[in-house]
Amino acid sequence: MTPTQSLATQLIDAHHTHTLIDSARTSELKLADVEEARVVQQLVLAELGTCAGYKIGAGSPEAEPQYAPLPASRVFGAATGIRLADYARVGLELEIAFSFAQDIDQSFAERTEDALDFIDTMSVVVEVVDSRFEAWPKVNPLLQLADLQNNGALVIGDTRPYDRTFDFASPQVTFRCGDHEIFSGRARHPAGDPRRLVAWLVAQTLRSGHTIAARTVLTTGSYTPLYMAKAPGTVRGEIEGFGSIEFKIA
Repeated sequence: MTPTQSLATQLIDAHHTHTLIDSARTSELKLADVEEARVVQQLVLAELGTCAGYKIGAGSPEAEPQYAPLPASRVFGAATGIRLADYARVGLELEIAFSFAQDIDQSFAERTEDALDFIDTMSVVVEVVDSRFEAWPKVNPLLQLADLQNNGALVIGDTRPYDRTFDFASPQVTFRCGDHEIFSGRARHPAGDPRRLVAWLVAQTLRSGHTIAARTVLTTGSYTPLYMAKAPGTVRGEIEGFGSIEFKIA
């Protein structure tokens, strides 16, 4: 068994059992580069189901983004909610996701920036952060990338037609879990305008000879600090002038 196959097997087992890869084993796991991490992503995705979308992120407006596929089995509407028992940990982040009205295929290869004109919808979403590693967050970045960039699930709230004039870089945001206020105020997206991440993903995808299918969910990083939920409760988020999300953690 190759190192990528071995890591994928351990991650798949952790997904199914909601247990963590212990620190001793994690220290022995090695990946050579981003390409090996992508191989592991695809092996894990093949076990968890089809791809419903991608999470894309960057730590600053100048930073090189990274992305990971979102398994369709882990993308939910807000009415469904989530259960603590289905995750080893439940971190919460408030984000905006986009989708395209049509397939973004090789006809866009020489005009990737034009793809933004074909964004059809935008949604208020919450990403559930759930690493499969006991040592997280002190885990090699390549291992985190292989682990679907620490994605546990994506919960989708209000969805509306795309508004290119919306202030995506610094909207007014409120985010709560139960009685705890996670964030309230003017948010600053770490990547600047998150749509640059969408354009970057389009370029990366087309360069590799692939397509982004219409209605693929593209979530673009958190406006709020990561909050670790420890008990059942109601999650509520609002992005002023855009929409809201509300769901139960059981």
